[in-house]
Amino acid sequence: MGVFADGIRPELRFGLISDVHFSPKKGVADKRFREALEWFRSKEVDAIVCTGDLTNCGMQSELENLACVWTEVFPGGCRPDGRRVERVFLCGNHDTDPVMSQIAIRRGYEKEFRASAIRNDPDRVWRKYFGEPFEPVFMKKIKGYTFIASHWIDSESSAAAPAFIEAHRAELEGTRPFFYCQHAPIRGTVNPSMGHYDNGVMRKTLNAFPNAVAFSGHSHNSLTDETSIWQGGFTAVGSGALANSGRRYRAPWYENSEVPGATSAYPGRKGSQMPFLNTEKDGAQGLLVDVYSDRIVFQRRSFSYAVSNGPDWIVPLPVGESRPYAIAPRKAASVPPGFAADAEITTRERDGFNREGLATRQLVVTFPAAATGTRPHSYEIKVESVSGSVRPVVKYLLSPDFHLPLSRKVESVECALALSGLPAAGDRRITVRSYDSFRNAGPALIWPRGV
Repeated sequence: MGVFADGIRPELRFGLISDVHFSPKKGVADKRFREALEWFRSKEVDAIVCTGDLTNCGMQSELENLACVWTEVFPGGCRPDGRRVERVFLCGNHDTDPVMSQIAIRRGYEKEFRASAIRNDPDRVWRKYFGEPFEPVFMKKIKGYTFIASHWIDSESSAAAPAFIEAHRAELEGTRPFFYCQHAPIRGTVNPSMGHYDNGVMRKTLNAFPNAVAFSGHSHNSLTDETSIWQGGFTAVGSGALANSGRRYRAPWYENSEVPGATSAYPGRKGSQMPFLNTEKDGAQGLLVDVYSDRIVFQRRSFSYAVSNGPDWIVPLPVGESRPYAIAPRKAASVPPGFAADAEITTRERDGFNREGLATRQLVVTFPAAATGTRPHSYEIKVESVSGSVRPVVKYLLSPDFHLPLSRKVESVECALALSGLPAAGDRRITVRSYDSFRNAGPALIWPRGV
């Protein structure tokens, strides 16, 4: 009935997004942001939360483009029925970190950045485009629920957040959930395979509030990854990303992840034989959050395909009395992805190019996508010598559909390896394993069979 499940109106409904990455020129970010806002509008949300990286280079022209789209979708900050839609937007590293000057320079915006970086005068800019003061940490009350947001200040979310929360302890304590928002994931909570975390202080702070629900962005982690929700001393949820989903992972390094070469931040990538998996075209994601008296429902959304991106996450209330989204028990209960009984590995050689554009003779290993158990997040491909004369070569790939709705499942996966350094054709054993998002490995697929 209407836009509400079972005709029951939640006490609070809001949209949750992150990492919009607007550019000075209208383009893909404009389209993604507009589509997300229009869908949230159709769902009659009371608010929209964005956990940072509103812009790409931290310039006023980018923020102006974003604010214009907001005003076009919500004139006067209201839905078509006249009800106000609150905005809980905060800055991420791309908005206020001084290192963003490097991105602006590389993209030809040095002069504009120097003259009109958001960080030059954030209060004036925030008042101009959003009609609000820029406060490092701020609080909003929306339909009786408390939202606290912490802007990224230089190289971290505001250091004032723990003291701010402590100062409001009396109104935050209890069983009623409150929502804390920052850009960087809270260390030790969501997405343990990612390397983009805060300094760990906020986890200690929020552990004193089992009713806290923390939202973050920054990692661009796909919402299809079940580690994007975590429960421990409190609850944490990753907000996904509108720009792209989950292209960079810390360990292991995935051959088809975004960063191609060996750098100080992303070592060991030089010589990659696989093109990166471009999730900019189909990785726009976010969440619709419904708060009822007895539960919070998180509906995962693929804005790229306008469908659900996985089963809803349902957190019982009061938060903390049960923790169905604790990582360890879900990891133990997950059935790792496996291959069909008739799955076969095939190989061929070809003349190809590595990520740096150098011509390379390649061995291409092709295998059916995992078809049993939970959805595959990634694959391990090992090529070893039967005789033991050559050291094994091991590669990891993100599943080409790891970020997509199940309706977009791929049928097969291909891995290219440099032929040099591999065992000779008659001396090869190839083993493929599939992994879920908890890093559980499924049964191996081996070629040749029986070797």
